[in-house]
This record gives sequence, structure tokens and C-alpha cells, in this order.
Amino acid sequence: MNDNTAFLDYDEEKLVLIVSKDVIEKLTKSTFYKIRLKSKISEIDEEKGMFYFRDSLVYVDFIKINEQLEAKLPSLGINYSSTQRLNKFIEERNLHIQKRAKLGIELKTDAENLADRYLKYKEIVDAGMSRTLRDKQMQDSFFMAAMTKSGNFSVPGSGKTSSALGVYCYLKSKGLVDKIVMIGPKNAFGSWIDEFKICFDGKEELHCFNIQDPSYHSAKERKYGLAFESAGTNLYLFNYESLHTFEAEISKIVSDKTLLVFDEVHKVKRIDGQYANAALKISSNAKHIIAMTGTPIPNAYIDLYNLLHILYNDEYKEFFNFDTNYLRDPSYDEIELINDKIQPFFCRTTKRELQVPDANEDDIVKISATKEEQELFDVICKKYANNKLALFIRILQIESNPRMLLRSVDLSEFRSMLDINDDIDKIGFIDAEDEVKELVESIKITSKKQRCIEQTKSLVQENKKVIIWCVFKDSIRSIEELLKVNGINAKCIYGEVPLEERLTLIDNFKNGEFDVLITNPHTLAESVSLHSVCHDAIYYEYSYNLVHLLQSKDRIHRLGLPSDQYTQYYFLQSVFDNYDGEEFSMDNNVYNRLKEKEQTMLDAIDNHELEPVYTPEEDLNIIFRQLGL
Repeated sequence: MNDNTAFLDYDEEKLVLIVSKDVIEKLTKSTFYKIRLKSKISEIDEEKGMFYFRDSLVYVDFIKINEQLEAKLPSLGINYSSTQRLNKFIEERNLHIQKRAKLGIELKTDAENLADRYLKYKEIVDAGMSRTLRDKQMQDSFFMAAMTKSGNFSVPGSGKTSSALGVYCYLKSKGLVDKIVMIGPKNAFGSWIDEFKICFDGKEELHCFNIQDPSYHSAKERKYGLAFESAGTNLYLFNYESLHTFEAEISKIVSDKTLLVFDEVHKVKRIDGQYANAALKISSNAKHIIAMTGTPIPNAYIDLYNLLHILYNDEYKEFFNFDTNYLRDPSYDEIELINDKIQPFFCRTTKRELQVPDANEDDIVKISATKEEQELFDVICKKYANNKLALFIRILQIESNPRMLLRSVDLSEFRSMLDINDDIDKIGFIDAEDEVKELVESIKITSKKQRCIEQTKSLVQENKKVIIWCVFKDSIRSIEELLKVNGINAKCIYGEVPLEERLTLIDNFKNGEFDVLITNPHTLAESVSLHSVCHDAIYYEYSYNLVHLLQSKDRIHRLGLPSDQYTQYYFLQSVFDNYDGEEFSMDNNVYNRLKEKEQTMLDAIDNHELEPVYTPEEDLNIIFRQLGL
């Protein structure tokens, strides 16, 4: 070091200003240091002449600091330069986000200008994959590969996994990646394994590391497997719940030669939560990232916060700069701005664009309440007139199994099924009044459950396989028992069923070993394909959560159906009388609300926007408006 010298360096993941001894006092006493630098410094080692910058700074901050030092230090009589190592790091990290946004728009709007590049891409992917991607899937694949980091918000059932595998195929052929690290829900593991085998049959052998492999009996064994038994792996599978435990091990695996895929990325909800923090650290080393979800904003625009940070953490503050308060409650004009900003960074495809045959018109099955059910409905409506959420839950219970009114309720069922974000412990969960007990005891089986059994029997007698969607685990288990009593081979899957058993049951259902599968959307509504064997779904219980409805529908209505294949949904709807003697069906009101939200979503897709969101309070107000609540 010569006298009056300083240089900025990046070493061992730290930004550091290294100065000659005679510079330290001159610099720290300067107004420039006090105003511009001091707040960014975490530690000073005067002995070594090192000014260490805060770890929270990102490369965009490095650029600004370098520019400020370059402009100011010479005027203080200090010779300044930045190291080649720092410059190289900035260059590698700088995705030139303005140019990337411009490219995203160009990819979406100027296909003719990019035709040659697209055809070369398609030629490589077609040669490297056994499965031929549909035109729209190939276009999405080309978009994601060109953008380096992007979102695929195509609707469920449109083949996002195959498009992502197309990206892997292309990048591997160019020597840019050598593996996929997929982070997603456990239910997605089977789909990724199956899709990889189908897409690369005879082209590339699958070598998979599954963090949920039952041969591992502890976290210690899984860590050992990652460290010493995963060499040559081309597909790593991790679930979101595992990120916190294995964050360090996954971070070592993820490099600039990794295609990092976050499937059902809307699972990363809570800002600064365990999932989000781990996902951000793991993605920091990846050059190629795909964030996939059919429902990018299931709750509110705040859901975009984690998604955009996973893709563009370093650039977020510089380019997007949406703070959390802004995203929680944006105005109409602000929503327009948000859509304009993020539109270049995602692709989105509908099933219609992929020529998936339309489903049949929904079959609405109305069921009149019995005298006892009506009396119980009247009592419950009076008791919960001031708590619409409690009333919603109670009416679901009346329709399914009134005995649930007499015992406590598993709150987790409702947080997941009803888009409930707040604490709901305030609801009185036990109705022990004599009047309620007497009515409950008089109902042996509800009219809705009886109709469900009859409907299922009728379909099975026509040699059709059936999936029945419920909310309550109680309903799942009781319907299974009733169907077995009626000579129908039925099985159920819900949260407590282990992953390996779930996968076995799904395979058995596909292989024809039983005829009816009973489940709930929270457990089975993501990344499971049943469309090859099942075309009839009965909605016994359903909530106002559009995400779960769409994903449950898409278990049997997906890419790959022949053009003449029907898909039929049956919605069971209990009908009561309201205070004025008019028909009231909570199920029908929920159904109509869901159809309205679905149309809003489709309109938004047509306009290349992300759809507006609704609060649970708005939904409940609409559902119970007819009761004057």
C-alpha cells in the first residue's frame, strides 16, 4: 500500500474498503464519511486498515458506493480504485434489469423478430426431449430460458413442469446447467419424477435425490445422504417444510450451474418467515431461477413480495421498490402500476390456448333440508348472526355431520381451506345446549351425505372412477365407511396420511385397484394428475377459496386429455328456508361467488394482468347477504 491510497474489494462475501494507515483519520473525520459512508459500515479494523460494510447491502449498493468513492476520495487527496474481483462480481450479478424488462416485453410482443432464435431453441429442445412440447409450452419454455430468472403463472393443469424441463434440456445442451433443484410441496414430488421420466425417456436417465425418501430415518441421515450419496444427481426434490433444516446443505448444492425451480411458489407467504428467509438465501447463488404457480396472488398483492425477492432480490429495491404497506392495500391506479412493472417478468398460458377440451357444464345437485336440519339451521343462524365466519363453519357442519357441533374443531382445517389469516380462536366451537343436542341426535345421516352416497353409487355402477372433494376430515372418513358398507371400494387421503402412502394410493387409484378417492384440496389439490383415469368429481363440501377450487378441478381436467373426453363436476347444494320463507343455499351462494372470481381471473389473464384479490370478509358478506347479515 502506498500512502494516501484506498481501494474497494469484495472478499469472502464481504464488501471492504482497504486503506493505508495515513488515510484512516483523514477519511473518518470527513463530512463525506459521516453523511454517506458511516451508516453503511459495520466494523473498522484500524490495525489492518479495513472498513467492513454491512452484510445486508446488495450489489446495487456496491455500485453506488463505488461511484461515490470514485467521485469524492480524490478531492480528499486519496488515490482510489476498485479491485478486478469486485468489478467481476458486480458484472456477474448485474442482470441489467431494465434491459431484462425490455427483453420480457419483446419476447411477449415481437415474436417475428425473435423467430430465428426461437426456432433454434425449439430444435435443441425437440432433439433432447422424448416428449414433444405443445407450441404454447415451447414458447413459455423459450421465454423462461431467455429471461434467466422469471415466473410461470400458467393456470394449473397447463404443463408448467414440462415447460421447465424444456429449459433444463436447452441449458444443459449449452453446458450452462447440470441439475435441477426443485423446491415445492411434497405432493409435487411424484409429478416431477414422472414428468422427468416421460420427457427424457431414452434420452437421459433420472438420478433423483428425494429429501422425503423413507430410507432416511432422521435429519442427520438426510444430511449425510446430501453430502456423500447424491453425486451425479440431476433432480433434487425438497419440500418447503425442509428448507429451514437443510438450508446450509441445499445452498452448497445450488450454484450458477443449477436450474432452481420453486413450484407452487405462493406457498412462500409470510414475509421474513422461515420459508421466505431460507428461499432467499438458497436462491442467492443461482443464476437460473423459475418461480411457478397457477395462483400468483391467492390472498393479496403482498404475496408478490417474496416471489419477486426470490427472483430479483438484489434488484428489488432499485427496480420494483414496492414496500409492504403499498402491496397490502393498493389503489386501482397502484394495481395498474404493479402490473406494468411485473408484466415483463412472467409468462402465463391458459388451458384453452393448449386446446384442452372444455369441461361439461357443472351439474348442480340441489338437496332440500329435512325438518330437523331446518330447525338446526334456524337455531345456528340466530346464535351466530354476529359472526359470519362461525356461521359459515357451523352450516357446513349441519350439512355434513351435525355431531361436529358438539365437539371442538381442528382449527387448521379452516385456516387452510377458508383463506383465514387471522386468529379464529374467539369462535365458540361447542354447541352444548339441550335444544341443539336433541336435534343433533335426531339426524342419523344428513340428506346431503345420503345424496352423495347415491350419486357416487350411480357413477360407479356406470364403471366410472370418482373423486369426492370435502373440507372436513370427519366427512372424508365417514363417506369412506358408508361407501364400503354399500359395497364400493373407496380410499381416502388427508393430511395425516404419510407421503409414501399417499403416492401409493394415487398409483393404486390410477391402476384401477379401487373406484373412489375421497380427499380435500388442502392435501391433494396441487401437482397430482388423475385425468388419465378419472373424469367425474363430486364436490360434497367446498369453501370460497378460489385457489383450492381451481386446483381441485384441475386434478381431472389437464393437458393431455383427448379432444372428445368429457369432464364432469357435480356440486351438491343443501337448500334451507330463510327468515322470510325464501330458499337459501349457502352452497349455491359460495358457488356463484367462486364463478364470479373465476371469471375475474380469466378476464385478467386475457388482459395480461394479475387479477385483483378479495378479502374473506367481502366473500362472507356476499354469501350471507340474503339472510340480512
